Amino acid sequence: MGGKRVAKFQTKKRVEVVYGDDDRISHLPDDILVDIISLLSLKEAVCTSVLSSRWHNLWKHIYRLNFDPHSSLQKGTQQGFESCKEKRETYVKWVNSVLRKHKAAILKDFVIRLRLSRTFQKDVNRWINFAIVRHVQRLELDLTTDNWSLINCSLPQELLTQNTSSEIDFKFLKILCLKSVDVTEEDMKFFQSKCPMLEELVVDRSLKLVNVEVCGGPSLVLKHLELTRCYDLKSVKVSTPNLTLLSIHGCESCLKSVKITAPNLTSLTLQKVESLFLENVPRLVETSLQWPYFRRQSCILA
Repeated sequence: MGGKRVAKFQTKKRVEVVYGDDDRISHLPDDILVDIISLLSLKEAVCTSVLSSRWHNLWKHIYRLNFDPHSSLQKGTQQGFESCKEKRETYVKWVNSVLRKHKAAILKDFVIRLRLSRTFQKDVNRWINFAIVRHVQRLELDLTTDNWSLINCSLPQELLTQNTSSEIDFKFLKILCLKSVDVTEEDMKFFQSKCPMLEELVVDRSLKLVNVEVCGGPSLVLKHLELTRCYDLKSVKVSTPNLTLLSIHGCESCLKSVKITAPNLTSLTLQKVESLFLENVPRLVETSLQWPYFRRQSCILA
């Protein structure tokens, strides 16, 4: 009998520790709890709503939203495409549901990594609009797919015009990463003129970039520029004082011309360039250059 009483006492004590007054975390201020929840994955953050009424709405104020499903959806084979399509649709609905409930006024990170087709273009537009309205600092949109028939959604042009509403403000954006998103030359100009705090720009697998110019004075704070697998890219001109890293690689055809004027450039990666002109690059210490075979190349340092 003594053993039973001990077991009962231990069980009771254990319950009191978990559910009693010793739950000190729930007594922390909301902003600290939101900081803690923001460190969790998004699904884990949403699950905290069932802990108690105290936690029910806290996840709606987290400032990092990362939609990145690591599931069979990302590994779908051609045979299982229909099943994969259903999972995509289900996940998109869940994303939209989360965004409808979310209440934070400011976002530090907004990440979407999901294989989508143009069927979901309107959803993508809403997601970008959602992030920009909330003064997002880091925006990453990765729509990369293994199926070449499902590539490249376009940026919503209504967000990139001069007539956007006062709520649409890109001035807080510091990091922009776009993968399998059709970025145009006009979009690149928009990023330079309307994103005054943009420090890092990554464009991966855009089918519309041909001639890219990134030029500006001290007000252009861009430090990191990466153009990857932009298959129709022909020429790049960069003239900006704050750039420290430039990487252009993965292009299908050979670039005709690359011109660089960047006094703070320290790292340069180039592949398949016929003509390279470097001017005022005194701090360049790390280079990776891949020249095309059986072509006439030129490299000029000034």
